[in-house]
Amino acid sequence: MLTAKENHRLTSVDADTPMGQMLRRYWVPAIQSNQLIAGGAPKAVKLLGENLVAFRGDDGAVGLMDEACPHRGASLVIARNVDCALICLYHGWKIAADGKILDMPAEPEGTRYIERVRQLAYPVREGGGFVWTYMGPADETPEFPIFSWIDKPAENILILQAISECNWVQVLEGAIDSAHQTYLHDSVSRMARDRAYAQRAAELDLEPTDGFDETGQVIRPWADGRPEMVAEDTDYGFKYAAVRKPLFKEDQFKNVRMTHYIAPYYTAIPSPPGWVQLILQVPMDANTTAFYHLRCSLEGPYDEATRQLHEEAAGVVPGVDIDENFRRFANKSNLWFQDREEMKRDRFSGIRGTVVEDHAVQESMGAISDRTREHLGTSDLAIIRMRRILLRSLREFEESGRAPVGLRSPVSYRDLRGEERTVPIDTDWRTVGAPVDA
Repeated sequence: MLTAKENHRLTSVDADTPMGQMLRRYWVPAIQSNQLIAGGAPKAVKLLGENLVAFRGDDGAVGLMDEACPHRGASLVIARNVDCALICLYHGWKIAADGKILDMPAEPEGTRYIERVRQLAYPVREGGGFVWTYMGPADETPEFPIFSWIDKPAENILILQAISECNWVQVLEGAIDSAHQTYLHDSVSRMARDRAYAQRAAELDLEPTDGFDETGQVIRPWADGRPEMVAEDTDYGFKYAAVRKPLFKEDQFKNVRMTHYIAPYYTAIPSPPGWVQLILQVPMDANTTAFYHLRCSLEGPYDEATRQLHEEAAGVVPGVDIDENFRRFANKSNLWFQDREEMKRDRFSGIRGTVVEDHAVQESMGAISDRTREHLGTSDLAIIRMRRILLRSLREFEESGRAPVGLRSPVSYRDLRGEERTVPIDTDWRTVGAPVDA
């Protein structure tokens, strides 16, 4: 468990808090690229406690700035998007993407006042389906994170997005927690599919292999609810694995579910061959998180049937499960549409969609979980390690100005992918999820 002070330090994100200052030293996803149309409507963005506005100019370039007009504070979300700049509706102030004031039409012609005002604007880059920004000091701008999927075509990438009504650390803890897979996301039908898959492999004397099943969920050739947890610190955070007994040939094989925690926002979760999956937990404010589950096919475009299948399995189908602002219709006020009869028939949680299941338990803890009341066990190895790493990094950042974890030395993210693989029993767990040429 943590002390109340430690919990506050870990979960705070505003600019006037130590963690908020440290988090601003990293590049962070601000909005999906496809939400911004050239010359189209600006979009509100809440990020690290700041109210921002994003827009794409007629030339295709993106701007990200303070939502409030520097004149009188009117919202620029309702501004006109003209000539690659925003024009405030109230008095016509025209603001460029870099924050420069281009026009003050209500002021005297030739006024020098225009040179003394500037709007807060942040640098942006696009890649992997996201608009990224850096909100820290310009002279400390880190290298842009290059993941394996960052330059893949948009057709290869599916981004499942939903707003989680709780603190970002709660969402992060769910992403790095392998033990809950056996419980929260289980169902009678899924267990039957997994056992049938294992039985076919055993009858044909095949080595166990892994992939997505016909429902869009990852095949689990195991039913072991007590995995062995192993971990190792890295320059970017840590890697860890849940090691389980497979459903057959358990004297010859073991199942290794390898996850990478990439400080501070990312979790590379296990993926079948040819795929990459990343969970991004982006703090909107202390009580709200923008959740993104990125799936990228490294081998070719998503076909529409697979895209729809994965959205349905996650429970984030636009217009069905989430509204235009990515807020879920299933929420605390309606107990996440939990069906008690369904719990008896099939799905143990009674909640439809893996993302909704995760958010339900995380939101049920409250906006910010009281970690002074916890009783952590051995299965919580990754949660404990993540907290220690972030709090240690924060302390060193405050006391000596040392760069946060992941930024202290050049780190390549391109080869980082989570993986779940059933391997010969004497195989080193570190080889799962490792680069092919490692």
